[in-house]
Amino acid sequence: MADEVEQADAPRTRFHWLFVVAILTGSFLLFLVQPMVARMALPRLGGAPAVWNSAMLVYQALLLGGYAYAHWLGRVPVRMQAGIHLVVLAVAAIWLPIGLTAMELPADAEPAFWVPWLFGASIGPLFFAISAQAPLLQRWYSVASGGRDPYALYAASNIGSFGGLIAYPLIVEPSLALKGQSWLWTIGYALVFVLIAGCATLLPRKAPQEPHVAHHSPPPGKLRVLHWIILAFVPSGLMLATTTFLTTDIVAMPMLWVLPLGLYLLSFSVAFREGDTIPDLLAKFAPIIVLLFGATLIAGHQKLAYLNALIGLALLFVVAVALHSCMYRLRPAADRLTGFYLAMSVGGALGGVFSGLLAPVLFDWTYEYPLLILAAGVLMPQTFLFSTFARLWRGTGQILRIKILVATLLVAIFVWLGTTNPGACSARCTSRSPFWPSPPSA
Repeated sequence: MADEVEQADAPRTRFHWLFVVAILTGSFLLFLVQPMVARMALPRLGGAPAVWNSAMLVYQALLLGGYAYAHWLGRVPVRMQAGIHLVVLAVAAIWLPIGLTAMELPADAEPAFWVPWLFGASIGPLFFAISAQAPLLQRWYSVASGGRDPYALYAASNIGSFGGLIAYPLIVEPSLALKGQSWLWTIGYALVFVLIAGCATLLPRKAPQEPHVAHHSPPPGKLRVLHWIILAFVPSGLMLATTTFLTTDIVAMPMLWVLPLGLYLLSFSVAFREGDTIPDLLAKFAPIIVLLFGATLIAGHQKLAYLNALIGLALLFVVAVALHSCMYRLRPAADRLTGFYLAMSVGGALGGVFSGLLAPVLFDWTYEYPLLILAAGVLMPQTFLFSTFARLWRGTGQILRIKILVATLLVAIFVWLGTTNPGACSARCTSRSPFWPSPPSA
């Protein structure tokens, strides 16, 4: 009997690479469609930063919906999950090939209101269906492999996302017209459907560790879930805040928004991997990077713009790796995986709402940027290059009061710099598109 079980599991063990290919391909498509649809919308909505931030909110909301759907599917056996998901993918294919709906927009269309309607109606079901594949395939891999750790697949997923994001401006957009891009994505969607169907065939008919939604690990406490959400909130909000800060206060250049998002995605690949060497090394340099951030803020959009932009991008990457590594260390067992990713998605969506919707209304300058940096400093693990700094930080009494005073002074300096930065509000409100050059006027 044992030999028969071993022989039955052999094909599944041999084809584990199929899960990696499927998750890479799906994530590649997911982030290829973002700049593609933004490019399609450029003549109708323009290219102001507010349009991209609103588009990012749509993507984060759809990603949250996809992760919630994947978590809900965990209530049924895995082979039934596969059947349901393949049906969802087939229904979403009705929206192929990708294109913007013929929705009439008013001349003074507000991006925060019209972009969600336009993008949701155009690609909502497709994005929703593809976005769910990352947590689903990781869960299926754990079952098909007999309980192997599936979290490394999330690193592969974000490598695929980064590849799609970079491939569009470098290869796809210069080589194909919009119609050709749409059909290319359609072919990729069909390939993802085939790959996911192939992964479904590797699932055991009766998974011993998955009897109708039984969990074998203790559920995470409410504080742990809240910690996950906060750790996801800060890097997500900082990614949009960095984009806004760079394109309004530092330098406006075509496709600059790709860099913060790309580094944000790469941070998951670094954090969600075995071994702590790289995350720990970056955490040691985090205080130095934060100090360099002060120079970026002071310089504003005057001199050394490109150097300041590099410092801002380095800061985003270090913070994102440090906080995502904290999430990885706090990850639950594989049977609680979908809930973990759902909490991560909730935090990411809330970060986008804060930086993309609330901050432009509440602040006349990019105050959200230093606020999120300070929040990251509180959340990051306290590791130091030199033991002297560690002893100073962990001191009590007088030293603690000094630290509180320094933090208060830093906040005051950030606020003062933002208040005295000439033209900050106008830069934020009127900056031209950093995505693509605006189309020539008639």
